[in-house]
Amino acid sequence: MSRTLHIVATSATFIAALFMADSWRTAHRNSAQLTATLATQNALIQQAAAQEQQRNAQLSAALASIAAEKKRVQTPQQAVEAIPSVLPPLPLPLKVLLPDITQSPNPGDASPASISIPQSDLKPLYDSLQDCRACALERDATKKDLADEQIRSTALTLERDAAIAAAHGGSFWSRLKHATKWFMIGIAAGAAATAASHR
Repeated sequence: MSRTLHIVATSATFIAALFMADSWRTAHRNSAQLTATLATQNALIQQAAAQEQQRNAQLSAALASIAAEKKRVQTPQQAVEAIPSVLPPLPLPLKVLLPDITQSPNPGDASPASISIPQSDLKPLYDSLQDCRACALERDATKKDLADEQIRSTALTLERDAAIAAAHGGSFWSRLKHATKWFMIGIAAGAAATAASHR
């Protein structure tokens, strides 16, 4: 009788060990597949983040340059000299006429400046102004898209980290709990077999 009990207990322990080994092997294989996939995706995410940082740095530099130019141009005469550099290429140059403020007793009462625009420049100027409007709309939409993309990227990173933890079976304590569960199932099967053999 004790030999039968020993065989049943050994068999139950062996079956429980097989279940645990199979569970570990499956988890290990899934973890390896997930790790490979995540490594590829992580490289893509890091590359996109690096490109985004580079674009942001270039944009910041360009905006700083524009802000510096705006600070540099303070007088009407400086503006007259700088305006051609910010206009699109035109077939003929614009003529900006500034009144002579030395003739006026109060410089604030000076006659307004006038700009003479050749007719051939009207269409390019109009197109450029419309392009500026389109750029402003696209810029606003891009800012909103970027904010949404950053939220999505954060969510994907959190999902990735959760998937890694799940592929590794969770924390040490959750893996121990899982292994103990299977071991207890084996013991219960052995006890049931022992009880059945005593009848």
